[in-house]
Amino acid sequence: MRGSGSKYILAVSGGVDSVVMLDKVARGELLTEAIFPDDFIVAHFDHGIRGEESHKDAEFVRDLAAEYGVEFVLGEGNLAKSCNEELAREKRYEFLSNIVPPAKIVTAHHQDDLLETVVINLIRGTGWRGLAPMSGNVLRPLLNMTKSEIVSYAIEHDLNWIEDATNFSPNYFRNRVRDFLVKITPRQKTQLLELCQKQRVLRAEIEAEIKKKTPQNPELSRYFFTMLLENVAIEILREVTEHDLTTPQLDQLLLFIKTARQNKMTQVGNYEFFAKKREIVVTKKNFMC
Repeated sequence: MRGSGSKYILAVSGGVDSVVMLDKVARGELLTEAIFPDDFIVAHFDHGIRGEESHKDAEFVRDLAAEYGVEFVLGEGNLAKSCNEELAREKRYEFLSNIVPPAKIVTAHHQDDLLETVVINLIRGTGWRGLAPMSGNVLRPLLNMTKSEIVSYAIEHDLNWIEDATNFSPNYFRNRVRDFLVKITPRQKTQLLELCQKQRVLRAEIEAEIKKKTPQNPELSRYFFTMLLENVAIEILREVTEHDLTTPQLDQLLLFIKTARQNKMTQVGNYEFFAKKREIVVTKKNFMC
């Protein structure tokens, strides 16, 4: 049978969650609109942070893909052991996004991952988006399953997986948050999930409205931004700059739009902004590090 033509990139680390995701897809329990294995690619990103151990993980996933008869693609980051979690994540998604664009990326994030991310964002004093994480174009078909349900499924179906030793290290902030979540009551977990769901609906509505108001040309009306509420202006600028800039950078940019003299120019992140009398001209640059 021939595939549908749309490719799905299954991000498989070799951990129990990603192994269960692959098995459920193979059994036709997830992503039923696609044809297995024709429409799927198993992708594994070897950060290189754990040396020989991470290479063994890559070989495990390669063998797993062969067992299921799915095409396998390996990415290698060769990142330093001191590399932080955020950089590792960025490199992983960069790899996944460039395999066969515009394929759909599928990850094995589950309900516990969602809760951990919400709590981390709350601790860090996140904005409203942080209470509705894991939105966007990445598919996460296991979000309704808990980690214990995933492990139970793996045991029931006699699946093999690998454990990443760093998942148990207190040196990682996420692991400390995970230990905290074990101690809260089921009712508290339910309340967090309900809050997250409400925020996800609200986030979708807000972002749809922002897209309607976002200028579609490279020249921004200075008067338009001056007349907006500051928080609304910041969100529109975030959309204009494709979510590439931090909130402090957006604050800096809004101040420039309101106060810069004619013919002045500033660079914020990978963007240049040139002030005309009534407009700001936006140019995205590929600056070399």
